[in-house]
Amino acid sequence: MTGPALSDEPAAALAERTPPQLSGEPVTLAESLISEAGWGPENFCTDGPNPPYLRIGGKLRVTLTEFEPCFASFRRDRGPFRSKVAIVDHLAKYDAIMVDPLAFEECFGPGEGTETVFPFGAWLEIRRVGFGGLDLWGKRQGAVTLPLDALAVASAIWLRRKDRSGEPSTASTMSG
Repeated sequence: MTGPALSDEPAAALAERTPPQLSGEPVTLAESLISEAGWGPENFCTDGPNPPYLRIGGKLRVTLTEFEPCFASFRRDRGPFRSKVAIVDHLAKYDAIMVDPLAFEECFGPGEGTETVFPFGAWLEIRRVGFGGLDLWGKRQGAVTLPLDALAVASAIWLRRKDRSGEPSTASTMSG
């Protein structure tokens, strides 16, 4: 991977830090859900080699005829339903995503984190979210699809947003 190193911090430590997106730095998916959606450490699972983890689920829209993919809390909230954050709405705040090979290795098995499977370590523009995955675009890679399952490894997914001038932040132009 040519981007930032993965955080070894547990979810509780992530929640106590100042949100890095305030400085224009790339953030992990876990950090973005903590700062943007108000999730806490209790929403993530820490069982495994690269925590924190989250669930990928779905929810019915207001029309009750459309189902949309969402991030779901690993543990139940006080109410009968898990906290759910629409993937489309959450990722709309960011312009690019970068995936660490760990996401594929954990979800799909050993040997799946190779460049022949997916362009790891490159910033890819987020084009569309659907149940088939994230449709992404890279200048060198072209159109690629990221399976939604890989997003469950919230420590291995990096997000970047443009700064207020509309240009990617200088700290986030490391690769791709």
